[in-house]
Amino acid sequence: MAVVRKVEISHFRSIKSFEWYPSPGLNCLIGSGDAGKSTVLDAIDLCLGARRSIQITDADFYELDVETPISITLTLGALSDALKNYEAYGDYLRGYADLLGTIEDEPGHGLETVLSLNLEIAGDLEPRWRLRSDRTDAKGAERNLNWKDRVELAPTRLGATSDYNLAWRRGSVLNRLSEEKP
Repeated sequence: MAVVRKVEISHFRSIKSFEWYPSPGLNCLIGSGDAGKSTVLDAIDLCLGARRSIQITDADFYELDVETPISITLTLGALSDALKNYEAYGDYLRGYADLLGTIEDEPGHGLETVLSLNLEIAGDLEPRWRLRSDRTDAKGAERNLNWKDRVELAPTRLGATSDYNLAWRRGSVLNRLSEEKP
């Protein structure tokens, strides 16, 4: 299962600019009401979610400024073999140095192989998902994840509907985490 190594959010709801390197294992977002905890989780969900469209309004832009696009970039590690497939994603594979918290544009010896997925939403409110690397940006190349890989990466959040998520039914957490089918 892929792991989020770095979160970058800009111009989304109450967040002008945010950068976070989650620790290995379980992470907790703690803060007072309206501190931005749910906004960070929503950003991760929007970027990784297996959906072709999303509901965004002008109110989702920082200070209602629709002239500056929303940008959410997640760098993912612990990639499956399908996500490390050179033929599918070779130009987008990067290297992550855990101890330094740095991302190199080329995977290399002693670096974890990672992918950076970006969601950008401009004033026209149309979401644009794409993989990112400096070398492909310089070439003007664009690519998104295969739909099967997007579905594999899609997060599931437990919330007020925990009875739905903890039941054996299509789309539930138990169904996604188990090899068994309902």
